[in-house]
Amino acid sequence: MKDNLALLAALLLLAGCASMDKNQCQNANWYAIGLEDGGQGRTLDRLGERRRACAEFGVQPDGERYAAGRNEGLKSFCTYDRGYRLGRGGSAYNGVCPEPAATDFVAGYQRGREFYGLQKRLDEVNSDIKKTKAGLSEPGVSPRTRGQLAERLEDLSREAQQLEQQIARANSRR
Repeated sequence: MKDNLALLAALLLLAGCASMDKNQCQNANWYAIGLEDGGQGRTLDRLGERRRACAEFGVQPDGERYAAGRNEGLKSFCTYDRGYRLGRGGSAYNGVCPEPAATDFVAGYQRGREFYGLQKRLDEVNSDIKKTKAGLSEPGVSPRTRGQLAERLEDLSREAQQLEQQIARANSRR
């Protein structure tokens, strides 16, 4: 029974790695698949995953058609706006954009990452403000500790205000 569970777990794990089934491999439009992968900013590693999945069924992907589609798809991915959205969401960039599109994409990505970093820090500061206020409202806090917490609250509030101003400026520069 234990061996059967281990075998089942291994099969499920392998099935999760296979990105295509037999029918999909046999009837694939490799240009369209590449177009979709490029439009999503996926690396060429994705073709390797598809190649391994289809090898189980004796199907070899058309790498040239896939690459042509992916290159076309990258044209819609590798834009300033897409880079900005990716960076602002805190996502990683895998360096898939070719020049000259990479220049615009990376500029947008860096601007978005700047916003992401500011917003992340503001969230941390607001969390610290909440904790500090909770500490101030606890009964039995010594006057010295209360003074330290009040001073910390002032510092955090000032930092939050500065971060909000930086975020507003970053939004206006987008």
